Amino acid sequence: MMVDIQIQQCYHVRVKEVDVREPDALDEKIFGLLAENGRMSNLEVAAKVGVSEKTVRQRIRRLIERDGMRVVATMDHKAPPSRLIVLVRVESGQRFVVADRMASMPQVDEVHLTTGAYELVVLASFESDSDALEFYVRHVEQGPGIEESLSTHVVETITGSTAARPDHFEQFDKQASSAGSMSELLDLACDVATASLGADRVHVAAGNVLPGDPTLSPWPSTMRWRGLSSRYVEEIRVKGQAEGIILPNIVKHNQHVFVADAATDPLLRSVADLVVSEGFHSWLGLPVCNDDTRSGTLCLYWNNIITYREDLVRRAQELADTLGKHLPRYSSEPSDVPA
Repeated sequence: MMVDIQIQQCYHVRVKEVDVREPDALDEKIFGLLAENGRMSNLEVAAKVGVSEKTVRQRIRRLIERDGMRVVATMDHKAPPSRLIVLVRVESGQRFVVADRMASMPQVDEVHLTTGAYELVVLASFESDSDALEFYVRHVEQGPGIEESLSTHVVETITGSTAARPDHFEQFDKQASSAGSMSELLDLACDVATASLGADRVHVAAGNVLPGDPTLSPWPSTMRWRGLSSRYVEEIRVKGQAEGIILPNIVKHNQHVFVADAATDPLLRSVADLVVSEGFHSWLGLPVCNDDTRSGTLCLYWNNIITYREDLVRRAQELADTLGKHLPRYSSEPSDVPA
């Protein structure tokens, strides 16, 4: 009788070990290929991993039935215009009540229970900054059970795919070497600024943007832009020369200038109406130089209020420096100010 019991116990142990077997290296390879391209056929997968089509078919069936793998279709959606992260400290005993209430709101994407000074982390998305502010005031600052909170706007999300994107500045350097004109070169700079720096609008001026300053490059100014109206560009050019509002701070002192909220910053007070009419909030201006010669300016605009980031300024200045390296080739070209 004892022998029969031991045999039965051993049998059950072996069955359990088979049931909980973890996916092996081949399973992981198959899963990785299907994650990249869910439409890949079993034959294609088999050729890439070096096994038969039958083996792949069996592995896929087991991954689906045993491990819960699903091959689904997804679409890339543009990030919401305004995203908010809120750290929430709740009253004693209210952690789950507040978490459930926040999670039920349509603006909230995720609620995380955490350890440390704040019990909850809330991620929410909105159509505008004003919607985000209203949500924060109504449902967080005035929310029942919430003792204290801290909020921050999400400026950019870095993932494995975005971090591995090609070096736009290296490509720009190569393309700039073969640009046929200064206008083509400046157009390239505008494209790179919007693609790699996340700017919603950009304006770049090469040459003597302030004719009264003898330290600048002698040739006339050429300008290109993206997302700005011709009226804005012309009035900024005229006011900048007549009133010395902000460009002198960049080109005379060879330093960047960052404005978090252009509609209220005193540096842009004389053009506040223009700023409001264009609809941007944050602004970053940088000098474009060739060695010690100041050759122009690069100005970046964001529709939302963003915080000052050293990495952003560093990358923007890298673009400006790369542009400045190529500008002397076109110094003899006549100026043009295209729409």
